[in-house]
Amino acid sequence: MATYPLLLASASDQARAVATGNISAAALLQWQLEAIDHWQPALNTYIARAPAPTPGRGESPLAGSSFAVKDNFDVAGLPTASGLRALSHKASRDATVVARLRAAGLACLGKLNMHPVALGASNHNPDYGNCFNPVRAGLTPGGSSGGSGAAVAAGLCGLALGSDTMGSVRIPAAYCGVVGFKPSHETLGLDGVDTLCRWLDHVGLLARSVEDVIAALRIAAPHLQSAPRPVAARWRIGVVQDLPALGASEAVCIAFDAAIAQLQQVLPMDTLPLHLAASDLGASRRAGLLLCEAELHHRLAPLLRERPEVLPADLLAMMRYIERKSALDLGQAVAQVARTGERLDILVQGLDAVLLPTAPQVAFAMDASAPANQADFTAMANMNGAPAISLPLPVPAGALPVGLQVVGHRGHDLALLQLSAVLENALTPNPPRSP
Repeated sequence: MATYPLLLASASDQARAVATGNISAAALLQWQLEAIDHWQPALNTYIARAPAPTPGRGESPLAGSSFAVKDNFDVAGLPTASGLRALSHKASRDATVVARLRAAGLACLGKLNMHPVALGASNHNPDYGNCFNPVRAGLTPGGSSGGSGAAVAAGLCGLALGSDTMGSVRIPAAYCGVVGFKPSHETLGLDGVDTLCRWLDHVGLLARSVEDVIAALRIAAPHLQSAPRPVAARWRIGVVQDLPALGASEAVCIAFDAAIAQLQQVLPMDTLPLHLAASDLGASRRAGLLLCEAELHHRLAPLLRERPEVLPADLLAMMRYIERKSALDLGQAVAQVARTGERLDILVQGLDAVLLPTAPQVAFAMDASAPANQADFTAMANMNGAPAISLPLPVPAGALPVGLQVVGHRGHDLALLQLSAVLENALTPNPPRSP
């Protein structure tokens, strides 16, 4: 979709092109700004643009590329609205993760569209307009970080920041065919981010390659230490088997099964079958949603009392719903979420990672009803605080993207990313590089 091929290259490749003199950072930035102007009417990815972005300078592996941020991240001088105009306020400083990316030589291009207050997975937005999937006209990019997924897929920034409460980075990545990473809960703080549910919220990264994610994570979390795994070691991978019983569509099952077969042929890995149907993922997702609604209600209380008409109808309905719930209901939801996190701990014991689809379905029409089970496969990692990533799976030409989710051990983000890079390479051998 981008005008210039380099815009669809990874941010790392863009930075290499700048470092080797194939293009100047200023020319790359100009191409990106032109692409945003061209595609904004069709995709509506940006809510606010940086008024005069300047090319980044620095020595990092991503210097010379760019990034954009979901609208619930503070960027100094730009409004932060979390996708809801009634909450808009001008930020006086950058969120910590934004400041670190800027300091590493990435240009910040602006604020990206999102589902209002991060509570939804379609990116319907009555205040700022719907954001659309660049893969196919009329489809949702997923949510709530829909603008982040769409902008990365369309080449309208080098990489993007998003927040992930129960899958809000990984689901847009899956629907848009890009990489989406949710690190461990403690890896990236929430400083300068308007949260939905602090227990479940994570800052995440969307990019066009795992290499980009690793580079960006090292910038955003400089305290992380790498513990490289011996190359000759065999991976022990748990593979979820009962996908139809979990509500996965035929297209998702076919892409996932084909990828697992391909990985088993080319990688030194032992696969162990896992079954999740008895875990009632839907109940856990509903419990997490209840906690989100309860925490958000406190934040929106002044609007609910004084100006309820400024809230989208679906959001207002959720706020009225939580008002009818009791302390007992919330206690049961907390217990359900805690049990789910504990089950994931048990599930990954003795394994390097667990593989399952990112979402049970592919992207759907913006005017269609959102599937209730979108976050069933992703919410577990938020309830556990474990790192999880969505990688694009090979699909037939013309087919919609499908995501492969890789879930690891809490606190072992770089180990999971190391494995993810191996999986990415095995699924897309010898990926073409733009000059």
